[in-house]
Amino acid sequence: MAKMGAQPVISAAHAVQPGSLTYYAVDFTQLGSLTPGPSGANVSWDFSQYTSAITTTQTRYDCPAGNTNCSDFDQANKIIASVASGGGENYAYFKYANNELSTLGTKSINNGVTTYYTYTDPSLELKFPVTYLQTFTDSWAGHSTPASVTETGAHTVTVDAYGTLKTALGTFPNTLRVKVEKNITSNTAGGPTANTTFVGYTWISSDYAGALLTIGFSETAIAGLPVVYSRALSYGKNTLTLGTADVTADKKVDIYPNPSSDYVNIKNGDKVTKIEMNDTEGKKIATFKKTDKINISVFPSGIYFLTITFKDGKTEMRKIIRK
Repeated sequence: MAKMGAQPVISAAHAVQPGSLTYYAVDFTQLGSLTPGPSGANVSWDFSQYTSAITTTQTRYDCPAGNTNCSDFDQANKIIASVASGGGENYAYFKYANNELSTLGTKSINNGVTTYYTYTDPSLELKFPVTYLQTFTDSWAGHSTPASVTETGAHTVTVDAYGTLKTALGTFPNTLRVKVEKNITSNTAGGPTANTTFVGYTWISSDYAGALLTIGFSETAIAGLPVVYSRALSYGKNTLTLGTADVTADKKVDIYPNPSSDYVNIKNGDKVTKIEMNDTEGKKIATFKKTDKINISVFPSGIYFLTITFKDGKTEMRKIIRK
């Protein structure tokens, strides 16, 4: 578990890991009193009263080789495939690069009809590592086919809280909450313009894959029509399964002492070809060629991430703390 003091930190190695996930979606009729709860440090949330038997299965793949649908968006290197209880299929396509995860498009298949949504200006979803009080803004644009809907939007992402989360599946300490606020303008060919505001919250932990809880609130206004209000909640508890590189790395090296104020030893460092050191914003600040012991005394106190490259070409991210 990566932390800064009591503060959790989520790395990209965790968040974009391939694997299968199951979520439970609560019917909106049960959500009349739903609120997001407090923001801030070391807070608690209790959503255990919300339960459901409605499931959605997601499987995350690496592209291009992981899934045949990867070819729909040739720039995508990550894909999430979702199958709902009713049989509908949905695919979301992402590009992970330079410690950022962006959405490139989506595809849905329902009752034999396939609909694509293409971001002409991709939507930036996350920056890694994810840390408390991190914030950024982004604007995006996209269109759907064959429905002929064009959209523009802007959003602000803020990691506004951390603490202990309780859901129907258990109690989860050291959890980060990511808040997103969106404003979306939608134009349908031959139809009126719709303006939507959306506020969503996602709870994540480096001890579990995917999201532990996601809730959302939206309002859609169309001239001459009543405002449409919507809310949603889904939850999961998906085991974090280490990939091949992670398992191999854990067997190859030990890092000690950690925390440290000067030197960090790399046991079995002869199996390592290179170590890169990044700060919490993802900026590379050092590269080490001597891989059995590294000197971190020249860096300010704080949390850092080591990207370790092994002789077999595999990599692993490790967290260290400079006292």
